Amino acid sequence: MRVKTLCLGALCLGDATGYDIKKLFENAFNHFHGASFGSIYPSLKKLEEQGHVSHRVEAGEKHPDRKLFHVTDEGRACFLSELAGTPASEQLRSESMVLLFFAHLLPTEILQQKLAEMETHYSEELNYLESLSECSNHTSGIDFTIGMGKSVLRAKLDYLHNHRKTLLASHRDLPDSPWNAGCEQNNQQAESSS
Repeated sequence: MRVKTLCLGALCLGDATGYDIKKLFENAFNHFHGASFGSIYPSLKKLEEQGHVSHRVEAGEKHPDRKLFHVTDEGRACFLSELAGTPASEQLRSESMVLLFFAHLLPTEILQQKLAEMETHYSEELNYLESLSECSNHTSGIDFTIGMGKSVLRAKLDYLHNHRKTLLASHRDLPDSPWNAGCEQNNQQAESSS
């Protein structure tokens, strides 16, 4: 989903400044969707040009004047159409999975360090989502995504705890060609089942 679409979704929750939307991206969306914060304001500008968003200037007594954005009826309809057409699939991009895929190339002490960093990262993310669970003003969908995020992080931590020793004990062992070996085994299984 594009940042522009996420901005529309954020505004469907209520009027907001660009800074408010940035905070929503940092807090509410962060555990399931990455976004470049530098793209929020250009996206809002484009949405306004398309008539999907309008803004008013809110005068500030204790802060500078600020733009408060509002989703138009056309913008809400556009977002709902995009949402209804969103595929129920995921595209995972994970630096840690790339690191683990090539773990056999790393010295053991570096791999140990990386595993400890992963555990710390997952624990911090889980603690953050736990803190969000204490808010009472969430929609059922927001609670669902927080709950699923917590389940995924707990599963990652469990897997890391249960399989760390095995990985470290054998991470330097390598078949002649690990990719081909895996493919040949799959091909043999497919041939024997047909």
